[in-house]
Amino acid sequence: MDTPSTLPDEIEIFRPGRHIDDQGGVHEFSDADVDAMVAAYDPALREAPLTVGHPADNLPAYGWVSGLARNAAGRLVMNTHQVLPQFAEWVGKRMYKKRSASFYPPNAPNNPKPGSWYLRHVAFLGAQPPAIAGLADFADSAAGAVSFSEGDPAPSTQEHRTMTEEEKAAIARAEQAERDAAAARAETEQARAQLAQFAEQQRQARHAGHVSFAEAEVKAGRLLPKDQAAAVAVLDMLADTQPVEFAEAGATKKLAAVDWLKNLISGGKPVVQFGEFGGQPAPVTEGMTDADIDKRAKAYAAQHNVSYAEALGKVTTFTA
Repeated sequence: MDTPSTLPDEIEIFRPGRHIDDQGGVHEFSDADVDAMVAAYDPALREAPLTVGHPADNLPAYGWVSGLARNAAGRLVMNTHQVLPQFAEWVGKRMYKKRSASFYPPNAPNNPKPGSWYLRHVAFLGAQPPAIAGLADFADSAAGAVSFSEGDPAPSTQEHRTMTEEEKAAIARAEQAERDAAAARAETEQARAQLAQFAEQQRQARHAGHVSFAEAEVKAGRLLPKDQAAAVAVLDMLADTQPVEFAEAGATKKLAAVDWLKNLISGGKPVVQFGEFGGQPAPVTEGMTDADIDKRAKAYAAQHNVSYAEALGKVTTFTA
């Protein structure tokens, strides 16, 4: 028969009624008290661990209580998560079928939800006789906490089972494996963060280079001012694409798309030139809109009695 690698859902750990805690104190618990335990428990505020026996400091933890509820019989049940597989197998083999629920009393100084009983931990035990009988098969003695042991009735002559050295070593290995895995995950996340930071720095550097290139081409007259922002955006986009391959002079060449576009722009003829035209300074079009250029072309056509197309060429291109 296969043994489970996780604990089952809704493990019974407590029920309403009159109970005597592990220090001999008598307590009465109503249905409302148990409902309050369910409502008060908040793993995000303080998560109750699963322990073996009653460690004063709640360590080591072999799993955690993810939530509390009441089952159809009105008993307090727990759901668990992050349980060590080795521990779950031992529980599945009924090596630790009895439980001891430890609570913070309503007025305990360490109670995270004052006013209600709050689950502190759930201890798994061996053959210890139960203080609360009748719970389905399957307390903490720290100051301020109250514990109630439970499980199936067992002969009072049975002794509490202790872990063997082999079992302790197996749990230690499992805990070390979890710590190693956590360290590996942290190292991976750090590497990813550094890679993302480096990629962002590279992107910003490329963008700054494209801005500088576009500004230089505008000054050289090979790029209109109105196209500067679009040119930078396209260069930024092409920088993230794969190089293109093409045949030239019988050979296959590979070229980055962004470099091809930059070569195309910088190797073209100026669309705007600055200098003397007809003995007069040529119009400066840097920073002008299309409407401004259109207006200047129409004025030139009317003044010199030439076509609009010729006028447009005259106001945007200098010819000696």
